[in-house]
Amino acid sequence: MLPKSKYRRLGRWIAAVSVALSPLTIPAPAAADDLVNTNVTFQNGTTTLYGTVIAPAPTGTRWPGLVLIAGAGARDRDSYRPEAEAFARAGIVVLIYDKRAGYSRATSSFSDLADDAVAGVRMLRTRPDVQPSRVGVWGHSEGGWVAPLAASRSDAVDFVAVAGASALPASRTQLWSNRTYLSHAGVKQALQAPIGVNLSRMLVAAGLFGDADNIPVAALEKVRQPLLALFAEYDRSTPPGESMRLFREALARGSNTHYTLRVISGADHNLRRSTTGFDEPDGGFAPGYTDTVTRWIAGLADSPPATSSDQPPSQSLTSEPVRPLAWYESISLQLTLLAVMLTAFAGFLVSGLFRNKLRHSPTSVRRLAWLTALGGLVTVLGTLTYLFSIVATGATSVGGTVLGRPPLWLLLQLLAVGVIIAGAALAVRWHQSGGGVRLGLLMAGGAVFVPWAAYWGLLTP
Repeated sequence: MLPKSKYRRLGRWIAAVSVALSPLTIPAPAAADDLVNTNVTFQNGTTTLYGTVIAPAPTGTRWPGLVLIAGAGARDRDSYRPEAEAFARAGIVVLIYDKRAGYSRATSSFSDLADDAVAGVRMLRTRPDVQPSRVGVWGHSEGGWVAPLAASRSDAVDFVAVAGASALPASRTQLWSNRTYLSHAGVKQALQAPIGVNLSRMLVAAGLFGDADNIPVAALEKVRQPLLALFAEYDRSTPPGESMRLFREALARGSNTHYTLRVISGADHNLRRSTTGFDEPDGGFAPGYTDTVTRWIAGLADSPPATSSDQPPSQSLTSEPVRPLAWYESISLQLTLLAVMLTAFAGFLVSGLFRNKLRHSPTSVRRLAWLTALGGLVTVLGTLTYLFSIVATGATSVGGTVLGRPPLWLLLQLLAVGVIIAGAALAVRWHQSGGGVRLGLLMAGGAVFVPWAAYWGLLTP
């Protein structure tokens, strides 16, 4: 908030206006510790981006500039305000900005996001409080893929800093993270692929997994600017040990001799204090995190840093390439199986609400038919809902387990077994009674349900 004194308020307003001389800037309130906030807009072609520049109080000094590139999700500028303010207090002019309109983690390209960041760099270069030859990019998580790509494309980027970055493709990184969280929760290995991997593989094949084909090391090989990469000791979202080794190898192949690779001890993926990476963070930055970034940027004023690297952190689980879909995993076949089951189960239930063609059948047949239809419909819909929730949360919502499986999954497995038993008994009675079209369609759904349930791990012991 601004000081109450009208003189200090007037002085602060004048200072903010003097900094915001570039076009399309609007003064914003200063922070309590004399940081100056200025709302800005800037263009990447026809795309308008909205952000805030956070700068040290004006002293006539020109500072380094830094564009913060956010992680995955439709994040707004305030997602990284704590980092931005910490960097600004150390003498850096920082741009934070909202993700582009229409951003989707599933469909937006790293190429577009990299161009957005370069546009932010060019805007910072026009400010009178920024040294135009010392403007770089900083990226976290997804931004760790975008920042090197931006630097490889534009000489306007003078340096690169990344935190919690992966040198593996996005799809492979996410599946590693899913398995890591499922393993920590106690999910048995035989169920990790059905619960945490297979649906994501299908989304990758369908082109609904973001920039799944992006090759991070290809961009790193083209980065000639000084680069700082920070890897969290307890990163559970990106594989820190593998990524650090791949960073070093890719930069060396590209003949970059000005990179610094550091491990931040006691840090989770977000570079907050943590003891395991799975515990709830207390909100504070891990010791040494922001100081390492700001000291490294300040040191660029003297000379480019010499190559330096810590030892990679330990990583208990190794990532695996994303396997192509087998014929029985094809999206068209899976959708066909779903259509058959939902039509059979839901169709039987809906038709039974209007006219009961089974009223002359034995009570046992009617009960078995309704158990098969209702149980099958609940199991199919429940399984789909659960699997999509795993994709949406990256398996981070899985808590404890019972018999090596999440409690809800155990319930779905019991339902699946019940449906198969009821369906088998119904098939015997249906055959003995001479058949019937309505029950025949239900039997078709039950027959399809068995291999479908087996594939998705519902029958895994």
